[in-house]
Amino acid sequence: MAAPTRTPVVVRSATADDLPFVADIYRHYVDNTVATFDFDAPTVADWSAKLTTIAAAGRPFLVAETVDDGVIGFAYLGEFRSKSAYAQTTEDTIYVRHGLSARGVGSALLSAVIAATDPANVRQIIAVIAAESGDASVALHRRHGFDEVGRLAGVGRKFDRWVDVVYMQLEIS
Repeated sequence: MAAPTRTPVVVRSATADDLPFVADIYRHYVDNTVATFDFDAPTVADWSAKLTTIAAAGRPFLVAETVDDGVIGFAYLGEFRSKSAYAQTTEDTIYVRHGLSARGVGSALLSAVIAATDPANVRQIIAVIAAESGDASVALHRRHGFDEVGRLAGVGRKFDRWVDVVYMQLEIS
């Protein structure tokens, strides 16, 4: 018997209709992991505001979907820091629906985010990764040309434990 085939992953710009799925995917990581340091999951309205802000800045906010599963992941380039001198430096965010990791979805999203980045608008992409849960994320970013540029010890506290953060950087040229 042949192995089941997977429907292809399509990466496209996010729309307002995608935001309930984005919120649901992210909520899992808020409630169950240290991959995000958020304690409270953003609402769909919060995600709508973020989508508007990112679009206004000319940066990508993408979703990955399949015919069978609908939206299974998302990625975007958000603000790295609020000070004006950081305007051309962004922080990437990538999440894949729980249970669907290691299937190339994160790689498809990261490739698409990098490809959609306008070098006139963005010079650097920074990945801020919780070290405890981020081995796969570190490897993913490394495969896409990011260099590890720093590690901060015990800077986040979630679920009654201190968590290190890895900084990775990609220059857009």
